[in-house]
Amino acid sequence: MDRLKTKYRGFTLYNAGLPGFPRNFTRDGIISAILSRNSKMLENQLNFCAYEQGANKNPNNGEEPGKISHEYPEVIIGKLSTKFSACDTTALFLIGHKFYIDLTGDESLAELQQKSIENAIGYILSHLNQDNLFMEDPKFCDGKKFATKTTYWKDSEIINRKNGEPSYPICYSLAHVQNMCGMRCAAKILNSKYFRVAEKMKIGMEKLFNSTTDNFYIAVDKKGPIEAISSDPLHMLFYLEPGDLKNKQLEGIIESSKKIETEIGYRTLEPKFSDKTKSGYHTKTVWPFEQAIINSGAVKHRIWAERYEIANLIKNLRHVEKVSSRIVSKLDTDPEIFILSNPETKKGGCDPQLWTIAAKKYFEKFKCHKFI
Repeated sequence: MDRLKTKYRGFTLYNAGLPGFPRNFTRDGIISAILSRNSKMLENQLNFCAYEQGANKNPNNGEEPGKISHEYPEVIIGKLSTKFSACDTTALFLIGHKFYIDLTGDESLAELQQKSIENAIGYILSHLNQDNLFMEDPKFCDGKKFATKTTYWKDSEIINRKNGEPSYPICYSLAHVQNMCGMRCAAKILNSKYFRVAEKMKIGMEKLFNSTTDNFYIAVDKKGPIEAISSDPLHMLFYLEPGDLKNKQLEGIIESSKKIETEIGYRTLEPKFSDKTKSGYHTKTVWPFEQAIINSGAVKHRIWAERYEIANLIKNLRHVEKVSSRIVSKLDTDPEIFILSNPETKKGGCDPQLWTIAAKKYFEKFKCHKFI
C-alpha cells in the first residue's frame, strides 16, 4: 500500500498498480476501499471524485455533466483522452457515499457533496432510454468514440464485434445493474423519489436476461445481444438486492457459470469465446478482486436464502462462495491477474495491484460481512 500511495491535487490517494498503472482510477479506489472497509481511503477518493467531476460535454475525453472521472492523470490513446472513459464510475461514486455512511455513521461528507451527488444522479438519468435501461454512447459527450474500446470494467474489447468495439448505443448488463444500485444508494442518502427510478430500472433489467440460456447477455447494442457465459452475472450479485432476481434466474446463473469455473476461481469468459479474442486481458484471466466481489455477493444472497429456508439456493450459493475462495491459496503476492494458459496458470499484470490487496483483506477479515 505504501508503494501505491500518492498525492494528486492535494488529495492522498492510491495508484492502481505497479509498474503498469501508476495512476489513480476511481473504479479501483472505491472498490478497494469498500472491500477493505477503509473509511479514510474512501473519503479521500470521494473528495477527489467530486473535485474532478464533469461539468461540460467534451468529445475528446468523454466528459459529461455530473460524470465521475475514470483515470488521473489521463492517458492519450490516438487523439482521445481516457479521463472520463468509464460508464460505471458515477454509480460507484454514489455507492461509495452510501457505504461510507454505513461504515462510519457520518453523514457530513454526503451533506457537503450533496450538489455533486445530485449532479451524478442527473448523469444517470440522462442515460436512461424508454425502457429505463442505462445506455452508453459517445454521443452523450458529443463524441464519435471513446479512448477505450468499452467503458465498463472489462474495457479492452467486446466479443463478436468488429475491432472489439460495440455498435452504439449499448447497454452493458453489469453497468446497468451498477447504475441501478447507484440510484438506490442516492435515494437512501437523499431520502428522495429516486427509488421509483431504480424500480423501473429493475423492471427494465428483464430485457437483458435470456430465458433460453438462463443468463444475462453481456450487453445489448445496436446490432443486438452480445451473448456468452461470463463472470458478469455473478459479479452483479454484489450490486443486486436479494429478491431482484427470481430464484430460478439465480439458479440458472449459477448453473451456467460452471463453464467458467477454474481451480483458482471464476474466469472472466468461457473458453470457446475467449479463444477468439485478440486480447486475453479480460477474457483469459482470473482476477483476484473479482473473486472477492463474487464471494461477497454470494454471501449476501445466501444469508437471505437461509432466512427463507430455500435449501437448493443455499447449496448453490455456497458453491459459488467455495469456488471464488479458491484464489486465496494463490495470493502469496498481490498480482493483478492470473493468466490461464497451458500447461500452467501464471501471475500477470501489476504486482502490487491495489484491489488485489483489498481482496486479500476481504478474505482475511470481512468474508461474512454484508457490504452492499
